[in-house]
Amino acid sequence: MNTTIFISEIVDELQIQAKDNDIDILDIFDLSPETPDFSVVKRQGVFMNVNFDTKVSYEFRLAHEMSHLIYGDSEIQGIYTFSEFGHRQEELLAHRNAIRMLMSIEMPTNINTFMEYYHVPSWLEADVMRTFLEFNYLD
Repeated sequence: MNTTIFISEIVDELQIQAKDNDIDILDIFDLSPETPDFSVVKRQGVFMNVNFDTKVSYEFRLAHEMSHLIYGDSEIQGIYTFSEFGHRQEELLAHRNAIRMLMSIEMPTNINTFMEYYHVPSWLEADVMRTFLEFNYLD
């Protein structure tokens, strides 16, 4: 069940990946702006708070939450909540995998355009650079 109001080619591609991984995506309209997006491991669901008060783009947040379910260790936690400042190992891994997922959908011309378009937190710039260089090296 994918019911999202955010329409873009990137979101479309993420929804395809979600479907391929049996992940449900649901936009929630009645949560407070302080409530972050979250993913529930046993439910294989990503719940996006359309009111979430953050500058980080919907696409990056969606890729981040999907990363928990696709690449994360389901034994560590049952529920993950989005935090743009999360430095714990599981959160850092989800940030890095979100960067990889988004670059594999559409390769940016440079890291600045990627950082600006997705409003990626500046402390992740080294990870964006590393992934950008890796993807360019593979070409």
